[in-house]
Amino acid sequence: MEIGEFNASIRSAINFFVEQDLWRSTVYEISLPRSMEFNKLNLTTKDYTAVYDRGLSLSHYNLLLTDFSYFQFSHMSPSEYALAYYPNPRLSGSPEAIEFYRDLEKERDEGLLSDEEFSELLTEIPSKIFIPRVRFEYSGSQYRNVQHPGAHFHIGMSGEDRWPSARKLSPKSFGLLMAKFYFPSTWWQHSRFSRPDDEQHLHLADCLDNKLLSSIRLDGVSQFFSDDEKMGFHFAALQGPPA
Repeated sequence: MEIGEFNASIRSAINFFVEQDLWRSTVYEISLPRSMEFNKLNLTTKDYTAVYDRGLSLSHYNLLLTDFSYFQFSHMSPSEYALAYYPNPRLSGSPEAIEFYRDLEKERDEGLLSDEEFSELLTEIPSKIFIPRVRFEYSGSQYRNVQHPGAHFHIGMSGEDRWPSARKLSPKSFGLLMAKFYFPSTWWQHSRFSRPDDEQHLHLADCLDNKLLSSIRLDGVSQFFSDDEKMGFHFAALQGPPA
């Protein structure tokens, strides 16, 4: 994926989250610059909360969502790029924690809490990590048949797990996938699959699942995926007849 396409896809991902009322702020609308401080910590610890907090404090992300989860989209070359989703270890995936945060935010806005009291109470929300970090990497230089898939996912903090993918993913497709799996209440109200079977054909145009498939189709297949890997377990898409 060329850098121009990559950056355009980042902007499309941002627009999607704005449209879904999940967006909080944007730092970079283009490929994320390197941060030596963040990368050093990321490579030397398995403490997810520490890594997440460092990225947040450095504003080392492309976009921040309403629950303070964030995305990092990094492009090194057409055959080398990485996409990462960092959920908030205290809020993401916990309706109770999010409700508690919103109550505190309301009290601060109404003057019942000072900014200092608000920040102090936020630090007391326990870090439970309901949702894992998800990272997608596409790398031709690191590809080794079966041992190191060219396109793969890391789920969690192991770093040694490489879940192979038959397809490339763009920032937009990756963002939509994370929204589908980790913001279900938003996703399913805009999916035709939440409708009765006999009504689904009426909602093709505005169906998020269809938009996701269209984006994945444009991304194309991995150029580093062997017949040996096709025989094994892997992530794929567009295997059936078109909708």
